[in-house]
Amino acid sequence: MGLYSMRSGKDTVLFRLASIAHTYGLTPNMMTALGLCFGVASGIMFGFRAISFALAFGFLSVFCDAFDGTIARKFHLETKFGKIFDSAADRTAEVAVVVGALVGGIIEPIGLLAIVGSASLLLFRALSYSRGLDTDYVLFGRVERLACILLGLIAPSITVSTFCFVIAGGFGLASSFQIVVSLRRHPFHEGATSQENLQRRTS
Repeated sequence: MGLYSMRSGKDTVLFRLASIAHTYGLTPNMMTALGLCFGVASGIMFGFRAISFALAFGFLSVFCDAFDGTIARKFHLETKFGKIFDSAADRTAEVAVVVGALVGGIIEPIGLLAIVGSASLLLFRALSYSRGLDTDYVLFGRVERLACILLGLIAPSITVSTFCFVIAGGFGLASSFQIVVSLRRHPFHEGATSQENLQRRTS
């Protein structure tokens, strides 16, 4: 759901670059870490109201976030740690941008709701990954939340900017609720799988 259905098309576009990166030993986690650095740098620039630099760093962060997943899927390098690290890096970058926007006077304090939604999504995604469950079904992915935040960053007034950040937080909370519902339906997914494997070995 959401824009996750566009992932295969994005992977096709980035596949050649991913092949080159993989040849030179770049791993998905390296790209995730690089994207995190760019995201934090973007937040710092927003805090100083250096908008052009902030947007440039933000673009590089989003590119790295898209690129790490492409490398992981195309070369079968997906791991549970990688998924959690990617999600944590994304949320950290978002927090940096939101805090930078607040410090820079771009949004009002209520815009920090975007951080609440982001932190909630990180928590429940990590819990879902730890149980062997994916979260690609959520209605609002990172692209939708970033679109709201970007609109807020370039909006002509602090009121509109804050509203966009609040909407982004609402998207995060809505997706978190979806994950909670899924976790309640599969409370012992990983444990049940382990038990089934043990029964097969002993039978």
